[in-house]
Amino acid sequence: MQWYDIEVTLPPPLLESTYNFLWSYVNGLKVKKTNNNFIVKAYLFSPSPHDLLKRLNNFLRIMGKSCQVKHSPPVANPACLSSNSEFLIVPSPAPYKPPFDLPIFLQRGKSFGIGSHPCTIYCLQALKDIFIRESAGNIKQILDAGTGTGILSIAAAKLGAKDVTGVEINYESIKEAQENVNLNGVTKEIKIMHCSVTEIKGKFNLILANLYGTLLIEIATSLIQRLSPRGRLILGGMNVPHEKAVISTFTQHGLKTCSFYRDEEWSVAVLQGI
Repeated sequence: MQWYDIEVTLPPPLLESTYNFLWSYVNGLKVKKTNNNFIVKAYLFSPSPHDLLKRLNNFLRIMGKSCQVKHSPPVANPACLSSNSEFLIVPSPAPYKPPFDLPIFLQRGKSFGIGSHPCTIYCLQALKDIFIRESAGNIKQILDAGTGTGILSIAAAKLGAKDVTGVEINYESIKEAQENVNLNGVTKEIKIMHCSVTEIKGKFNLILANLYGTLLIEIATSLIQRLSPRGRLILGGMNVPHEKAVISTFTQHGLKTCSFYRDEEWSVAVLQGI
């Protein structure tokens, strides 16, 4: 038994379906955007990767796509996790836990946010970039609006955040998010609440809102009110055609755009308060 690294280069329309297919078979997944494609790396602890490679190639043929697929044993250094490590999403229960990168353990549940959607990928990258630029000690309070599986809250805690609040209105998602928080051993760092972002109190240095365009516009005032002076806001779930309308709702209140993560269809933006 050893770890194998299966890598497939995908066009954006094929990302979610392929990721979801692999989710049922592998012991870890991570995604990187490169030019106009996504590179999905799937990690498998097995005597051989050939059975999964056959299944994957058959799946891609059914989807009518010819994609580059290759495999090799991964090179991993489990000794330490640095800021250069990448998030690795581990489907749980996990009989074999990858001893490398920054693992985020997620149940094979129903809530949104297992790392397959481009906006989730972009939000994770934006979050990591912010923590690289600033020490975790300077990002004291984080709000995750619409936490879903809790993936972004857990990612923040894995990067060193100590005070994360995840809010969610769906009761089943609340239960799933709390179980994922427990799985990752970050119960001291993350508080999951069953409420709307419009009900939350306090100020936050960083707000994560990976939702969708019309909802972002509806709750813009609440998000802005909860943002600390010069705090950062990560807005996700925007279709590119609606991006300008969403962003202008926030910039007209004085926020400024810092960076974008996008493809032809989806967009994530990082804004900063005044």
